[in-house]
Amino acid sequence: MHHLQQRQIEAFRAVMIAGSISAAAANLNITQPAVSRLIRDLETEIGFALFDRVRGRLVPRAQASQLFHEVERVFVGLDHISRVAQDINAATEGFIRLGTVSSLNKVCAATVVPEVLAAHPRLSIIFDTESTERVLDLVSLRHYDFGLICSEYDPTSLDSVLLGRGNAVAVVATNHPLADLQSVNLEQLAGQRLILPGRTSPLRLSLDKEITAVNLAINNPIEASLANGCTLAASGLGVAITDPLAARTSSVQARILTLEPAIEVSYHLVRLAKEKTSGPLALFEESLKRAVDALLAPAP
Repeated sequence: MHHLQQRQIEAFRAVMIAGSISAAAANLNITQPAVSRLIRDLETEIGFALFDRVRGRLVPRAQASQLFHEVERVFVGLDHISRVAQDINAATEGFIRLGTVSSLNKVCAATVVPEVLAAHPRLSIIFDTESTERVLDLVSLRHYDFGLICSEYDPTSLDSVLLGRGNAVAVVATNHPLADLQSVNLEQLAGQRLILPGRTSPLRLSLDKEITAVNLAINNPIEASLANGCTLAASGLGVAITDPLAARTSSVQARILTLEPAIEVSYHLVRLAKEKTSGPLALFEESLKRAVDALLAPAP
């Protein structure tokens, strides 16, 4: 296998990300036949098919997903080098790169980033919202200086710093029949349309255990991100089960109810093991801890 070409790998990656030959061609600024030819040449070179052809579309096989994972690691590494070079060239006070799950992005955007930039106005910040798995992968690859996640994590190559703990909540519209309650248990949600976190989120995994334990029937649920769940609930479409930070940083008008039984949610900062923080990084961590503590403090 001595003739793999960068353009073949780029075409494969573009198809996997864009989902079609036409979109990949547009992204690469080449013709659709050229993309198809590059994919065929790649399959010939590696000795197995990556896609099934179904009614003119390419459907990735399991082998394609496996290969894409490794290809993405290479591209992330190259992109990281490019971004570091740009940051070094542009920044006069250095730069911070962080990836965060959606529960913590509004805390960062509304409170932490402004506080850090007030102290370091010439600092550059790269601030991305990612899934938990993606955050952990990219911190491990040094793409991010640190990551913010909403789950317990038993690291091998990463240090985990606890930012705070809270309990999952239920969010309903202000005119919802449950809106006058202070708390609600799962049994009281029978017959309600539930707005649930995505199936792979740590909160959903814990929630599913509790739902199974009380034998709660779920009818016509909606699955959405934690932040979008609050928006949907505020529109009167159902009861959203979400984490406390997502609920308390949401801009929508809604009622937040205590959920029983308690389902703990923890927030963590992860970084490479033995990586020391100082200057802007240390300030970012301190500011984030203060902001999370304030949001998780019991209402007066």
